[in-house]
Amino acid sequence: MPDFIEDLKVILSSHTVLIDAKSSLHILFTKTPYGCEKDYPVAVVHEAVRIKEDEALTYFKKNYLLDEEDLTPTEYFGEQLKKIALNTPKYIQNVGYMLTTTKDVPEVTFSNKFKHDYWKKITSVKGLEAVIDISALTPTSTECEAEDTLRAIIRKRKEVHQLKKIAFVWIVEIDGENTHIDTVMKHYFEDDVMVVKNGRKTYYLGWSTPLQSINMRYFVCPPA
Repeated sequence: MPDFIEDLKVILSSHTVLIDAKSSLHILFTKTPYGCEKDYPVAVVHEAVRIKEDEALTYFKKNYLLDEEDLTPTEYFGEQLKKIALNTPKYIQNVGYMLTTTKDVPEVTFSNKFKHDYWKKITSVKGLEAVIDISALTPTSTECEAEDTLRAIIRKRKEVHQLKKIAFVWIVEIDGENTHIDTVMKHYFEDDVMVVKNGRKTYYLGWSTPLQSINMRYFVCPPA
């Protein structure tokens, strides 16, 4: 079991109920050796032709985010990526949380593989420990609803090939309990699962080191 899972267990079981772990996990990681950044960028639109809305295209042009060939940068500075996410969220991919090996969160560099790719994606995972995504489900959520939620997240993360090399953690937050979540967790994460209680909330954790190891071939709820 990775060391950071023990940190997660302590964080989720002991944080005050006044703090929402789903929106503040990066803050709760402060006292650990790890860095943790919310909404960490992993892909940015590659070229202007992919930007369909006039308002979004104007934003990229006015902020010098397109070169003479109408391509986006490979490197960004200051608050540029956060502003892209705020103003044109359709044209950037962020993961819920990125856990890093140290408090120094690596700056990202992006590149495309083919000339007309839709996305420029991160080129390296050096210094990156794990992607953490948190979903809030309910005590009545079904196995199929939980599975659909998880598979949508995994598919999106696997689109960014570099992320396949590092760990992936899925946390389900329930205000109460839900036994259906256990079935989905064990199906996709096998023995790498944990249940953490904190007051009325229950956190179901599943992890894979690396993300690539998750088998998507078989379903809990096979498609009709």
